[in-house]
Amino acid sequence: MLRRLSWLWPVLIIVSCGSSEDPFDAGDKPFGPSGIPPALRGGGGQGGTPLAPGGISDEMKNNPGVVLDPNEIVYTDPDAEDPESLPTELGALLAEGPQEGPWSQSYTTVFKRARREDKPVLIWFTDSQNSVNCKMLSEELFNDPEFDDWASETFVRLRVDVRVSGETNDEESRRKDYVNNLRKRFKVLGNPMLIVLTPAEEVILKEKGFVRGQANFKWGQLRQSAKVAADKHEKWKQKMEKKGYRTWKDPRGRKIFAKLVAYRDGELIIVEPDGTRARTKERNLSPEDQDWIAAEKRARGIE
Repeated sequence: MLRRLSWLWPVLIIVSCGSSEDPFDAGDKPFGPSGIPPALRGGGGQGGTPLAPGGISDEMKNNPGVVLDPNEIVYTDPDAEDPESLPTELGALLAEGPQEGPWSQSYTTVFKRARREDKPVLIWFTDSQNSVNCKMLSEELFNDPEFDDWASETFVRLRVDVRVSGETNDEESRRKDYVNNLRKRFKVLGNPMLIVLTPAEEVILKEKGFVRGQANFKWGQLRQSAKVAADKHEKWKQKMEKKGYRTWKDPRGRKIFAKLVAYRDGELIIVEPDGTRARTKERNLSPEDQDWIAAEKRARGIE
């Protein structure tokens, strides 16, 4: 006879059972056939819900996640489990990708980093081959070591160059589609174009063009935009914290802003605001997070 216990806590559920089988394993799922409630599942193989180009989606603004009802927990046959629906291990989720230099080429990678590092995003739309103004912007501002040091601390940077190439025709075609889609998404009609966004993709600055000798003015615009983006991001995080989200760290100091949605016997599942889910063991968290979990258990009389 399975025994289930629900904490009166909006973000944590303890599930226990008489069997020695671990319900976090593929053979015994506490979250139904899919392994997680529908509202917490993301789209695509990587999980997560794409954010709206005009800012954070209504779902992320208003939906704090789902508190699991222990009366609805279903244990399923392991063959019924879709492996792609399982949460990613936290360590793999936080693993550092290949270093691309100061300007990344991947929109997805940039925003994952931005949300984990609490930094705004700077997108530079450019035509490196034909635009004289793009070359001047690069020479007068972006190649300045002082600016580069400041930007590395302040932004996660993405360069979108209209001039793309690939080793094969298919690869080149995919890269061109990627660039064209981003230019349409942000209504980029000329180069250079600088866009500053919060980690939730709210546009703070959209500025086209560059004039020789304008580097200090342009830098001033970016400084102000970074401050506004940081302030908006902090206010957004405070709202999300009221819904149960918090910053978690591993022993290496890598961070993730997420909500605890399931816990049992030292294992937990957390979900980021965009729906990306991760699982880990309590011992793999920072000492501060372990203390936080211990305090929450003590407050509820749980050993």
